[in-house]
Amino acid sequence: MRISVSIERLRIWLLVGAGLLVTVIIAFLGYAHYRAHRFLAELPAKLGIDVTRETDAFTYSQSLGGRTIYTIHAAKALQHKDGKYTLHDVGIVVYGHNSDRADRIYGSEFEYDQKEQVATATGEVHLDLQAPAPTDAKERRDYAAGGELAGAKEAGPGDHIIHVTTSGLVFMQKLGVAATDKEIEFEYGGMTGHAVGADYDSDTGVVVLHSAVKVVGLQQGQPATLTAARAELNRPAKQVVLTQAKYALVGGAKAGVGQTAEAQQMVVHLRDDGSAERMEAQGAVTLTDGDGGRVVAPNGSILLNAESRPQSAVLTGGVRYIADGALRQGRGESAEAKAAFDKAGRLQHLVLTGAVQLHERLRASEASSAPWSERDLGAAKVELALISDQAGKAQLQEATATGDARLQVVSPTGKPGHLAMASSDLGGDVLTTHFVALDGVRRLSVVNGTGHTMVRRVSDAGAVNTSSGDALEVHFKTGAGHGSSTTDEISTAVQEGNVVMTQTPVKKPEDANVPQQEKAIAARAAYDGATQRLTLTGGVQLTDAGSLLLADRIAMQQQTGDAEADGAVKASYKLSGGGSEPVHVLASRAVLKHDAGQATFYGVAGHPARLWQGGSQVEAPMLQFDQKEKRLLAHGTGQEAAMPVHTVLVNAGNPKADAGKLGPGKAEVVRVVSRELTYSDATRQADFSGGVEVENADGHMRGQEAVVYLQAAKEAGKKAASSNALTVGQSGFMGGSVERVVATGHIEIDQPGRRATGERVVYTASDGMFVMTGTAAAPPRIMDDTRGTVTGTSLRFHAGDESVMISNGVSNGVEGKQRVRTETRVKKDR
Repeated sequence: MRISVSIERLRIWLLVGAGLLVTVIIAFLGYAHYRAHRFLAELPAKLGIDVTRETDAFTYSQSLGGRTIYTIHAAKALQHKDGKYTLHDVGIVVYGHNSDRADRIYGSEFEYDQKEQVATATGEVHLDLQAPAPTDAKERRDYAAGGELAGAKEAGPGDHIIHVTTSGLVFMQKLGVAATDKEIEFEYGGMTGHAVGADYDSDTGVVVLHSAVKVVGLQQGQPATLTAARAELNRPAKQVVLTQAKYALVGGAKAGVGQTAEAQQMVVHLRDDGSAERMEAQGAVTLTDGDGGRVVAPNGSILLNAESRPQSAVLTGGVRYIADGALRQGRGESAEAKAAFDKAGRLQHLVLTGAVQLHERLRASEASSAPWSERDLGAAKVELALISDQAGKAQLQEATATGDARLQVVSPTGKPGHLAMASSDLGGDVLTTHFVALDGVRRLSVVNGTGHTMVRRVSDAGAVNTSSGDALEVHFKTGAGHGSSTTDEISTAVQEGNVVMTQTPVKKPEDANVPQQEKAIAARAAYDGATQRLTLTGGVQLTDAGSLLLADRIAMQQQTGDAEADGAVKASYKLSGGGSEPVHVLASRAVLKHDAGQATFYGVAGHPARLWQGGSQVEAPMLQFDQKEKRLLAHGTGQEAAMPVHTVLVNAGNPKADAGKLGPGKAEVVRVVSRELTYSDATRQADFSGGVEVENADGHMRGQEAVVYLQAAKEAGKKAASSNALTVGQSGFMGGSVERVVATGHIEIDQPGRRATGERVVYTASDGMFVMTGTAAAPPRIMDDTRGTVTGTSLRFHAGDESVMISNGVSNGVEGKQRVRTETRVKKDR
């Protein structure tokens, strides 16, 4: 993520380069002072202390083993009677151990007090360090006299000669100390510097620059400045110590802004060849980048390779990151940070450990109305892998967070003027994030999670969806969002292994009684951000407070909560006031409308959809169940439109005619076959149409339509207690007691020993009475095995005996006086 990119942009290697430069300068200053001390200590013996004389154009060279150690040239040398010497226009050249370099010290005048063993330079003193060695004796004399070397290059960025200027240099031989309290100026590789006051202890080999140490110049084409309150070189210990050091590289993302590195104290450990091997910094170690970001830690260290490039770095003691840019703001914390670099010194790998917390805000413009997008990352450990672009700038490629890792992304959605915020939280034991570059911004591309993964999404409308599982893969949109390249939006997400999900849609006032939270269990969950569609597969269970849905696959629309289920669909509904037993459904496919509270179940040929509660059930090619209204519609569909609807009612008992008194009977099953069924639990009415056939133990009844009226559930218990009701299962959905049945259209009733026909029949459950009517052209008839055919305007009979009451007409609503009535009661053996 961008936070990590900012950390690497702090360019730890800049601090390395600064320390190395100061190390080289101090080392050669100390070496030059040491050479001057040796020369001045031996000068009286060379010139002869017992002689007072003046010599013009004096040149002296000292050799050892065929190798020239140093060459001295003075335009004039004067020996005083008091033992002091004055040298004019002096040039001293000290050669390296392998005669491969030459250090030159020159000035207008030197004085030496033999008695006090003190040598003092009057006026300016110049030092040229690390020059190429002269090739012959003449060139050595000319160089000591102030000439230039034939092989020397002009000063510039590639020049290896260090040019030093100072004054007031004093060497105290008794103390072994050379010192000056004057300003020191030096030039090297296109950089210039100065300090105030310096001393060198020949006994300890320590060189100290007292104050106001400053180096300026160019690094990689950018102005750079190094400052320190104090610098100390310990040659025997091979250490350089800088106090209150600060390195600044000017010219970053904005004019006048660059990268800086500073610390209260810095220790540079040197190799035998004088190059920096390791650096340690303590006290408010601070690194800043050109975008206003900075990293602060109590301690820091860096290891350098043989080319003095950074190899690894460590910040400890509590690392803090702060960025306050106009387009980006960031905060970060960790206990420790470790960095690894490639051979060219470019940051390659960064590891943050110990309660890592990173927060970043981004926006596309500085306008006050520009929305912010946010990223938060928390983990026990975060590893960052980086690559370098064509400009050599490190770019974040991958981030791996381990130990209860959590990534939260909050992004604006919608259109300008109508923006809302949507958030996505991702979690797992391990989260690996991949990045891509888009419009100069490192954007989230893919996040992979393993071990106790978690996803929590909150839509701009406030709907909340959470899920957990074993593995996670999330892809983010890499195209522009709503006009801002800083937006991170999920494109697709897949979670696998023991997936458990909860969904809380936005609650509407009219849905106060609708269960608001849904829970799902599946083997796999796949989310499509473009359609906001969630697909669950593998042993799916979807539950809320009032229902349970099982299927091989369930696809849900997250915005509306609508869903489609396929494969071995099973559903259960707990209805308010619908009895203790739930309503169950089996189907091959189902379509659910969340807000409407409707579910449509489909069967296949040979396996219709089936709904039941208790002993009552309905089978049909299609069942449409309205949970809110407690309604059921059953019929065929498509090629299966002609397939019948099968309804089964289990009666707790049948009324029996016994000496003119009805009493409870044993349980029986009533089966109804029709083309369509419509049932409303509010009216307790079931409408069968399209051709109806009713079958029970007493016989069959056929007609075009039939309506079954059920008593209200609250009355069923009372009626059953009086043994005057025909109870159907429990007093739940399609339960209770049958109050009456009305059938119309070409009615045919077949009972043992007789057959009845008519156009309309009304069955009353309380007395077991059938009332059949017809038309003038087709009056009701009963064909009895004993009496033959009986007809009339209205026929009344019981299924349990042979009595039939015939009415021949009505006048003003009252039966006519002429009436034929059969009272014969011949019991049938059952």
